[in-house]
Amino acid sequence: MSDAFEGRQFPRPLLIGAALLIGFTIAAAAFVRLTGIGKSETEFAPVVVERKLFFREIDQSTIEVIAEGAPIAVLDSKEDGFIFGVLRGLGHYRKVSETGKDRPYIVSLRASGRLVLEDPTTGEQLDLRAYGVDNAAAFRELLEAKHLDTSSSSAADPATGYPTQPDVPR
Repeated sequence: MSDAFEGRQFPRPLLIGAALLIGFTIAAAAFVRLTGIGKSETEFAPVVVERKLFFREIDQSTIEVIAEGAPIAVLDSKEDGFIFGVLRGLGHYRKVSETGKDRPYIVSLRASGRLVLEDPTTGEQLDLRAYGVDNAAAFRELLEAKHLDTSSSSAADPATGYPTQPDVPR
């Protein structure tokens, strides 16, 4: 078979146009990054309610969720896989930034109806609506959960209210 372009050069104006488009895109991105002009940021609405949550690993497939110094939930990796996945991702950011695992995450409901998970140690913020209604509902349940009636929970530091042995899944 013969090649349809055999003996013919690729159109030079098309190559020049593609190079100019790529160059303009890189220049525009650099301009926005350096000057901030044209940069858009998502403004979160004011917080309606928030809760600081600690996650203590009981074993590789179970996590105890602690709020206000007392347990509010025990999560299983098979049933609560989304929460485990999010915590692993955020835990990775903490590991990279060399921040401690003993600080809380914050789940907040905004005036706009958005549910946001924030890691104040790294500055990461996740709009949980982006992951779907069911996945956002998993965190909303933690925001609204009552304390469990167990005596086998972690002790809280009386000065800070933080649990004495929090942990995050690896």
